[in-house]
Amino acid sequence: MNRIRLLTESILANFANAVFVHRDIIYRLWIVAPWVGYEQARTDPILQLVDALRGKKKSVTIITRPPAHTWHSEAIRLFQANIKPVVYYCTDLHTKLYIMECNGLRTAMLGSPNLTPRANALNREIAVEFRTTSDSPKDDIAILINDLTQYASELRGISRIA
Repeated sequence: MNRIRLLTESILANFANAVFVHRDIIYRLWIVAPWVGYEQARTDPILQLVDALRGKKKSVTIITRPPAHTWHSEAIRLFQANIKPVVYYCTDLHTKLYIMECNGLRTAMLGSPNLTPRANALNREIAVEFRTTSDSPKDDIAILINDLTQYASELRGISRIA
């Protein structure tokens, strides 16, 4: 397992695929992105996330900006109708962070892409993915993912719930 990877292509598809592969052992998912949007395409990352998590009792938290565009509102409604996430709105959010916590595996992806089709397929984006199977306080990746999860958790306190 690569513990650290640099991603420059299909970044969001990589994350969505990881969620799909581990859908039965995920217990928590964090999506922190100012903008979320989707297209009615089979390969759209949001649709892949929804397909992976639909009907499953998982803790999903989405932190995003208040919708200013119809496409943003529609993406939030799609998530709410299918996976029942807790959604928080943070007006000055610029962070793009995606965390998957599973039994035996934790992954965090930090980088430039919003959760939109454009970011997945058209924009020049970059992200660093961190993976670990350890919870040890001596494991640098485990410590980093804990810190990123704590950061995401703290964003809830400065946001308003949808």
